[in-house]
Amino acid sequence: MQSFNFTKRHFNPLVNRCLVWAQTHEWRGKHRFYVWISARLPQKLIRYKVKERFFSVPLTELCFWLEGGPNNYYLEEFIPFCDLLSDLEKPFTLLDLGADIGTVSSLVASRCTNLNNIIAFEPNPNSFTVLEQNFSQFALDAMALNLAVSDFNGKADLEADMSRANDHEGQIIRADSGAVDVVSLDSWFRLNPQVKLCSRVVVKIDVEGQEQQVLAGAAQLLTSVDSVILLLEIHPDVLIKTNITPEELFCQAEALRGFDWYVPIVSKDKKVDRTTAFFKQYEMKQYDVIGISIPVEQQ
Repeated sequence: MQSFNFTKRHFNPLVNRCLVWAQTHEWRGKHRFYVWISARLPQKLIRYKVKERFFSVPLTELCFWLEGGPNNYYLEEFIPFCDLLSDLEKPFTLLDLGADIGTVSSLVASRCTNLNNIIAFEPNPNSFTVLEQNFSQFALDAMALNLAVSDFNGKADLEADMSRANDHEGQIIRADSGAVDVVSLDSWFRLNPQVKLCSRVVVKIDVEGQEQQVLAGAAQLLTSVDSVILLLEIHPDVLIKTNITPEELFCQAEALRGFDWYVPIVSKDKKVDRTTAFFKQYEMKQYDVIGISIPVEQQ
């Protein structure tokens, strides 16, 4: 049934080829065309070839029109991130929290030959359907879970635009009668001992306000492995809505183990100064911040 549904959601090869060209090139009227076609075909998917696999993206997702498709997704941030992971040399596990359709997982898989396996969590059922299909194309071990991640096990409501093929800005609100299943990482791995982690774990956290809760619910995991690299989204709008600061997020992680923090889009080598407020050092806008916690003997 899933195969049939996805066949209907994909364009025929000729139209798909034209849409890939339209996304990956700049041309006059591009945005007007995006608005026009998105309103008429809101559930359609554009299919890309990524190395030897296929990767589907929602036609309506603006970032792919702005960035030139999933292979060019915010490369100024993700190339330094992937280069760092490749420099680890030894195998690592990627935990993709708030995976959406798997774009970051796809970039890491394409650029890091030492990626061993991926475990991705995505609560939005629309995004998850595309994520699951995309993961079925991976040659490596890639597990997609339709779950939200926090510091408790239970239920939540999802504040998201469910008319869209995906909504990567959806937020969960704890509710006993909610439709979304929520887990902490520590409890999930405790209940699934057959799922193995490498001694080096990379955690991408894009959970729209649940960052502190995710870290609190992963204390055992993050302190039990040899090395941890965090990719943490710092989003001013989300911070204001949840009434927390970047410093509180950093402190939550540093309570578990030591981290050095970097903002790759600004500088790949300069550490965040933890004695000064983050937004006194950097312009007030969204950043992907990398936290590195590797034992000295491994550096």
